[in-house]
Amino acid sequence: MSQERDESGRYQATVPLDAVLELFPDTEPRTTSEVAEALDVAQKTAYNKLESLRERGEIRKKNIGGLAVVWW
Repeated sequence: MSQERDESGRYQATVPLDAVLELFPDTEPRTTSEVAEALDVAQKTAYNKLESLRERGEIRKKNIGGLAVVWW
């Protein structure tokens, strides 16, 4: 994925939401780590994209214990 610098000069990955959705062709849940690895981005970037998709109603999220969540 391409990267741009944010206001503080740090690199920030540019990931289209469609690229994230393509990782969910079936009903198998995915973790934030799996999505981050597949997109080659930081977990925080993957989490933010997943949350955006959840807020739009395109995917769902479930807490499975502690801080662990899955998305589908």
